[in-house]
Amino acid sequence: MKLKLSLIVTQVCISATFAQDVHIEEIDISENQLINVNRLSDEKKTITLKEEAVKPLSMNDALKKEFYVDFKKSSEYESEPYIRGRGNKGVPVFIEGMRLNAGHDDSTNLFGLTDIADIEVYRGANGAKLGMGAMSGAVVVKFKEPTFSDKKELELSGFLNGKQSFLSKDGYTTTMGASLYNDTFNFSVSGGINDYANYEDGNGDEVLHSLYDTNNFNASMSVKTSEDSYVYARYMRDKADSQDPYTRAYNAASDLWTYTSRPNDEGKSYFLGFKKEQFAGLINIDIQYFKNQMHYDYFIEREDAIKDQQQLFRDSDTHGVKLSAQKALDHHLLGFSASYSDMYISNGVRRFQAGSWTPWQSAFGITEGEIKSQMLSLSDDIQLDKLFVNVAAGYERVKRDVTSNINSSKFIADGRVPAALLGEIVRENTNEKDDLLSLSATIGYEVSPAFTPYLKISNATRTPYFNEQYGNNPNMGTQVPNQDLDNEEVYGADIGADGQMGKFYYTTAAYYQKYKDYIELVNTGYVTNSTNLPIKQFINLDEAVIYGAELMMGFEVFENIFAEAAYTYTRGKNKEHNEPLAYITPQKLTLSLAQRQKIGLSWEIKQELVDNQNKVSSVNGEVETSGYGLTDFSLSYAFGKVGLFKEATLAFELNNIFDKRYREHLSKVSSTSYYLPNEVGINGAIALHVSF
Repeated sequence: MKLKLSLIVTQVCISATFAQDVHIEEIDISENQLINVNRLSDEKKTITLKEEAVKPLSMNDALKKEFYVDFKKSSEYESEPYIRGRGNKGVPVFIEGMRLNAGHDDSTNLFGLTDIADIEVYRGANGAKLGMGAMSGAVVVKFKEPTFSDKKELELSGFLNGKQSFLSKDGYTTTMGASLYNDTFNFSVSGGINDYANYEDGNGDEVLHSLYDTNNFNASMSVKTSEDSYVYARYMRDKADSQDPYTRAYNAASDLWTYTSRPNDEGKSYFLGFKKEQFAGLINIDIQYFKNQMHYDYFIEREDAIKDQQQLFRDSDTHGVKLSAQKALDHHLLGFSASYSDMYISNGVRRFQAGSWTPWQSAFGITEGEIKSQMLSLSDDIQLDKLFVNVAAGYERVKRDVTSNINSSKFIADGRVPAALLGEIVRENTNEKDDLLSLSATIGYEVSPAFTPYLKISNATRTPYFNEQYGNNPNMGTQVPNQDLDNEEVYGADIGADGQMGKFYYTTAAYYQKYKDYIELVNTGYVTNSTNLPIKQFINLDEAVIYGAELMMGFEVFENIFAEAAYTYTRGKNKEHNEPLAYITPQKLTLSLAQRQKIGLSWEIKQELVDNQNKVSSVNGEVETSGYGLTDFSLSYAFGKVGLFKEATLAFELNNIFDKRYREHLSKVSSTSYYLPNEVGINGAIALHVSF
C-alpha cells in the first residue's frame, strides 16, 4: 500500500467568467431548501459547483454525490453517467446547447469544469425538451455568467484549487483562474491539470494501465451591451492521456498481454452568444453559436519492448446554433427553444507489421458519417395556487448519412466469422430522414407541506449509434454489424411525492419505462474461428421494460447536523427472451451523518451498501458481481475571509476506509473482458481552495 503524501501542487491559470465563490451552504430545512436540493418531482436537479468544498475537475466528479446517478466505467477517465438503467445510449450530454455524444458513445468526460457554474441532471425520458437520445435522463453543463462591476476602473478576482491524493490513489489536481472586469467588459482565462498514477485495489495490488492525466484551458470575453444584456465569445481546449485496465487480455499467439490506451484525446470548442433578460415581452433570451472538434485515439499496445500493434482514431466536427426564450403570462411561463446541429465523423486505422506502420485506411464499420438535426421545443409551466403543471412538446428532424466500410471479403479471407453469420456482413450506405415527435406532462398538488404528490408521463426516441449499426472496428471479429437496426423508442411514467414535517424531509419516485425496439448487445451463439472468442451483435428487442424506485429521506438531528438515507432500485426486463436486461445496476442504500456549515467545520460519515447482481443477461454474456459495503469520511473547514482572500477552505477525505476489495457491476463485466480488476482500495486526499 502506498503511504506517500505529496505536497499540494498548484498552478496559476485564469477564470473563465468570474471568481469561483466557495460556500458549503448552511442547510436550512425549509420548503425552499427541499425544492432546490431534493425534490424528485422537479424535471431536473441543478448541481451548483461553487457550493462544493472540494472542487470537482470532471463532470463525473461533480455527479458522484447524486444518489440516483451511477457510472458505466471503462477506466477512471473513460466513464459515462448512468441514470435509470441507461448510460450514454440513453443519457445525452450537452455543453450548453451543444450535444457531445450524438453520433457515438465515446468518453464525454473530455472537458474541465473551471469555466462551469452548474450541471443540470434530468431523470426519465426528456425528448420533448432535449431531443433525440434523452431516453432515461440527460446531463446539461452550464457556463458561468460573467461578472460586471458598477465602476469603469478594472477589477481583478480569481481562485486557486489544489488537491493531492494518497494511499491507493496517488496523484494531484490543480486549477486556477482570474478575471479582469469593469462595468462593461470582462476578460477571463482559467485552466487545470491532473495527473494520476496506477491505483491499488483492496489487496494492495497495482492495477496496471489505470493511470491517466488531463489538462484544460479556457478563455472568454464578454461585453455588456445594455443594463440587461451582453455578448460573449468563449474558447475551450481539453487534452487527455489515459489507459484502460479492463482491456488487458492475453494473446496466446504472441504470448503477450495487450491493452488499449488513449494517448491523445483532444477537444476544442468555440462559442459565440448573446443574452438579454427582457425584450418585446420575452425574457431570458439566449442565442448561441457553437463549434466542437474532437479527436479520440484507441491504440492497442503490447506489454513488451515493442509496444505498437494497432492504432485507430476517430475525429468528429460539430457545429450549430440554438435560440431560446421565455414569456411570463398570468399563471404561465411559456418556453421556446429552436436548434440546428451538424456532426460529421471520420476515422482511420493502421497496423504495425514487420517493424513499420501500414498506411492509414478507414476502419471496418464506417468510412464517414454525418448526423444533422433540426429541433423545435415548446413548453408551459403553470402555477395555480398549490397546483403545478408542466407540459412540453418537441419536434426533431434527423438526417443520417453514412458511408459503410463493412468488408465482407476481409472477414472471409481471415476466416474469422463462421459462414452462418456472413449474411450479416454486407456493405450498405445509409441515407435516412426521421421525424421525431416527443411529449411530456407533469402534474402535482401540494396537499400540505408534508405531502406533495406528482405524476409525470413522457417519451423519447433515438437513432442507433454508428458503432451499434455498423460494428465499427470490431475486435478480431467479435462484433458483427446489423445495418437493419430500427430506432429505439421509450414511454415512461413517474409517480411520487415530496414533503417535509418539521425537521424530517423526504422525496420519492417510482418509475416505469416501456421500450419499443430496444437496442441490446447479445451473444450470437457463435465464436470466432481462429481465436474462439464469443461473437456479439446489436439487435432490436420488440419489447423491454426498465422500472425502479428512488427514495431519499433526512432528519435534522441537531442544529446543522443531518442524518440521511438514500435508496435506489432498478430492474430491467428483456421481454423477447424473458430474462433480465444487461448492465442494470444493483440496488443501493446510502446512509450518512453530516454537519454542514457555511463558515467553520463541516464533516460527513457515509456508508454505501451495494447488493450483489445475479440478475444478469445470458444472451449478452454478462457476469454476476458480489455485493459490498464502503465507508467514507470527509472533513472541511471554511475560514471565510482570510487576509487578501475572500474565502479559504481546507478539506480532507478518506474513502473505502476498511480497504474493501470490490468490483462495480457496470465496469465492463461482459464476458469479452478477460481482466476484471477490483476498484480502488483505501484512499485519501487533501484539498485547498482560495478565492480573491
